[in-house]
Amino acid sequence: MKDTLQEIASGEPQPANVAEIEAGLSAMWRSAAEGVAPESAVTRATALTLLVYVDHENAARDVSNLIADVTRQNPCRAIVMLMEPQASPAGLTATVSAHCHIPVAGEKQICSEQITLHARGETGPELASVVLPLAVSGLPVYLWWRAGRFVVPAYFDQILRVTQHVIVDSARFSASGNDLRELAAWLEKYSGRIRLSDLNWARATPWRELLAQCFDSPDRRPFLDRIRAVRIEYEMESARLTTQRAQGLLLAAWFATRLGWEFRRAETSGENVPRTYYFQAGGREIKVERVVRKVEGGGSGVCFSLELEADGARFAFSRGLDGKVVRTLAEVPGLAPLGRIVRIEVLDEVEILNEELKVGGRDRVYEAALALVARMTSA
Repeated sequence: MKDTLQEIASGEPQPANVAEIEAGLSAMWRSAAEGVAPESAVTRATALTLLVYVDHENAARDVSNLIADVTRQNPCRAIVMLMEPQASPAGLTATVSAHCHIPVAGEKQICSEQITLHARGETGPELASVVLPLAVSGLPVYLWWRAGRFVVPAYFDQILRVTQHVIVDSARFSASGNDLRELAAWLEKYSGRIRLSDLNWARATPWRELLAQCFDSPDRRPFLDRIRAVRIEYEMESARLTTQRAQGLLLAAWFATRLGWEFRRAETSGENVPRTYYFQAGGREIKVERVVRKVEGGGSGVCFSLELEADGARFAFSRGLDGKVVRTLAEVPGLAPLGRIVRIEVLDEVEILNEELKVGGRDRVYEAALALVARMTSA
């Protein structure tokens, strides 16, 4: 049974001062505990510090609602950093609140704290002096970068020194590939010290698994080393175009890095036209083509379809309009065509984030794919 959610807020925004924020949190908890029966006592729970970067007020409101759901599985102290360098009047303010969950009647409330810092004007450099003392000592620190651009200010270096894990979502980045290149350069700087996760990469996990499973059969495995063409199709609907372009780039790079393809060059037929990428492996040229086409109805999730050609064999994967069904087809010379319909799990943003907060260790496969995407989009 899904628990109920209770929000607790404490006052209006105040100038951001660590001592006053801590005092505000203490006052909020005292107020929440007053008049509550012992069997319903409030229990503060914190397993990690979750820093969240957002770049406008609407995003801050959205994030607050998402954090409420995140804390069901990952109780934490959340520090939301709302950065608006063009806003006025300049200043750094703070508000405190809590998300409380009551699993069943009579049990204790499990509550997590949220601190929202709003930096207007040129007050961003002051953030570290507030954020660092508020990070819970002895617990891991995660940074969720939930913004439309990946441009990390220089003053974030102090915050990154205490951060073990950065989570981004390339679905929010520009379709040009600039932000993926920025992300790859940033990762190279911090490689080995900070773990990087991409929610958009996680969304495509069921597709990578399907593609790998397609070649499990001994009859089909040899065709992996004979692939000559890859065609990735995207939906034209603007709400999903950036998501699917980034996924398609990462899928293409995943193929290349796993199969040892060497990137050669990129071609485009005009402004805003998806590129064609060329690779070399085993003396053969591999062409990876990205195609945007209109799809009536549309759905959510990964690129609309993907097709591989390998010396007379063809392997096709097509997503249904509901986003939860994939039709696969394998046509291999000398064998009967084999098709099947597979249901895949489509997780929402909070579900993916919760899983990433539980995972440890670097994702070297993603890191290699991201580095190649940077080369592909720079060519």
